[in-house]
Amino acid sequence: MSGKLYITLIFIALLGISGFAQQQYSDQYATGEFLIQLDTELESTPLLSDRNTLDLQLIEVLSERFHIYRVAYDQSRMSQETALSSLKQAESVIHAQNNHFISLRGVDEIFPNDSLFSDQWALHNTGQSGGIDGADISAADAWEFTTGGVTAHGDTIVVAVIDGGGFLSHEDLSHWKNRHEIPNNGIDEDNNGYVDDYDGWNAFTNNDQITYHDHGTHVAGIVGAIGNNNIGVSGVNWDVKILPVVGSSSIESIVVKALDYVFTVRKQYDETNGAEGAFVVADNCSFGKDGGDPDDFPIWEALYDSLGSIGVLSMGATANKSWDIDETGDIPTGFTTDYMIAVTNTTHKDELYASAGYGDTAIDLSAPGTHVMSTKVNNNYGYKTGTSMATPQVSGAMALLMAAADSAFMDYYKSNPADAALMLRRYILDGVDTLPDLNGKTVTGGRLNVYNSMMLLFESPLKTDVNSVSDSLLTNSIAKDTVVLTNTSSDSVTYDRFIPDQPDWVNLTAVSGILAPDSSEPIIIQFNTMGLDTGNYSCELHISSPAENDIVIPISLHVFTDVGLRENPEERMQVSVFPNPFTVHLNFEFESDDHQPLQLEIFNDFGLLLSSEILEVDKGMNHISKDFSHWESGLYLFKFSSNGQAVGMGKVVKH
Repeated sequence: MSGKLYITLIFIALLGISGFAQQQYSDQYATGEFLIQLDTELESTPLLSDRNTLDLQLIEVLSERFHIYRVAYDQSRMSQETALSSLKQAESVIHAQNNHFISLRGVDEIFPNDSLFSDQWALHNTGQSGGIDGADISAADAWEFTTGGVTAHGDTIVVAVIDGGGFLSHEDLSHWKNRHEIPNNGIDEDNNGYVDDYDGWNAFTNNDQITYHDHGTHVAGIVGAIGNNNIGVSGVNWDVKILPVVGSSSIESIVVKALDYVFTVRKQYDETNGAEGAFVVADNCSFGKDGGDPDDFPIWEALYDSLGSIGVLSMGATANKSWDIDETGDIPTGFTTDYMIAVTNTTHKDELYASAGYGDTAIDLSAPGTHVMSTKVNNNYGYKTGTSMATPQVSGAMALLMAAADSAFMDYYKSNPADAALMLRRYILDGVDTLPDLNGKTVTGGRLNVYNSMMLLFESPLKTDVNSVSDSLLTNSIAKDTVVLTNTSSDSVTYDRFIPDQPDWVNLTAVSGILAPDSSEPIIIQFNTMGLDTGNYSCELHISSPAENDIVIPISLHVFTDVGLRENPEERMQVSVFPNPFTVHLNFEFESDDHQPLQLEIFNDFGLLLSSEILEVDKGMNHISKDFSHWESGLYLFKFSSNGQAVGMGKVVKH
């Protein structure tokens, strides 16, 4: 925290201004104060200096970057509702809201007798403890491709666990450390605005003191307990860094500060090209406000949008109540932001837990959250139940997909983080196993399956009409061929097309493009055999989109002079012009002894087929006349084929 902000807070703490009542609390929010987001810095607005209305006083700067502040007002002047309504109309105010109380979700603690992987039905359910075989997230199948850790670019993957704390010295967890910060020296070495944030951040105490907390430790282990180390349990990821942020309960302003910290360290990573900060790809929020109205929480939701803009997906646990969230509302799972996944809790029998929220508009999917084994404080292990345990399964899945993504996807993610994050969100939602018990109760009607999502990540949304391109051309000629590319997905897809070590005899009309949903476009391949010797030539067309390995289409070209059909050396193909109609005379000698049909195709200079017909020709001299009257001026290519094999080529020009 800056010195200026520190002095301001001391000043506010010592205020004894008449008319400001001692802080009180309703059962929903802190009375006498608001959270506001401005379109400029607070010092640039008249809000604090205007004493005729609310008589606002600054309590705390929650986010300097996003101009979010916690302020108090004189309760003796008007009611909380009237004051909030007035503040929403004030100049420079983007959002104004109450500072709501928040609580952790999911308790139901049961102490186990064993801590082996076989107890983790959520990751691999063989029917143990009376469950159903396969009622799991198919982690074991996904681990065949990756167990987490780093991206194809070498970025160390981090998941932020915003919770009540954690246990930093747990034997089975790997926590992120800010190596550019010297702990406990009172100096902000990396200039990110947070002093001594070596272990993470505590939004309550404004330091990096991560308090011991069973709930936060349990959540962290579900995301990424170290796997394959002969100790305790395994997370969805075997090797991922956990960034602990204390800031999950009590009051909403704390949540705002926690989310702002996550944004800061990820933004710092991007701006320094990975030299500082943390490559956070998801934040886990296993807490919320039962029955909350999203319209009353605009700042929290706006921060989810901001995190999404830099590629971070937020995972929200829904209420541990048998409520239809579409009707009752909930925070955060009632938010409509595209950058959050709302999660409910299913059992080892793939049934919705009796005390778990649902809603076919609000709740995206379920994940295993009942009787889940994970890490606990003091190097212990144990079971917990709740949507709090379901949500980190999805946070872990996001991190695992990032580890599985290839270099092409990571290139796209780095240059288009918001769009790429939405693609990953879609793969998570589209990859679910549909469950009868969730029909009409979630958006997807299904439970998380990280293996299916990984397969969607590997599968291309782009399809082509051919698997290869082959052509035969005369020497010193030109021609064009077409590959039709189709986007089969419901989202626009950016793609690149290129020919590695491209030879001189082939060219592409463009090198990149964007395909709208369910649309197609041609890729034009141009051939030029000028100066080429007869023989066979080959190369490859690569089509690359962010979500796939390249589509590779082999290209082969056969260059020849004459094969059974040749132009008359005395009377080569030429254009004879008559007043009306224009006529093209084609004269050629056919040398084969067999009477056989020839196909004549006529193309324009853009490779568009204008006409095609079958000719009956005999050995010796042949003459063909074609009406040319309706053709525009330009270059035309005449291609003769026998049994599908090109055997002759000629060019004519209409002036």
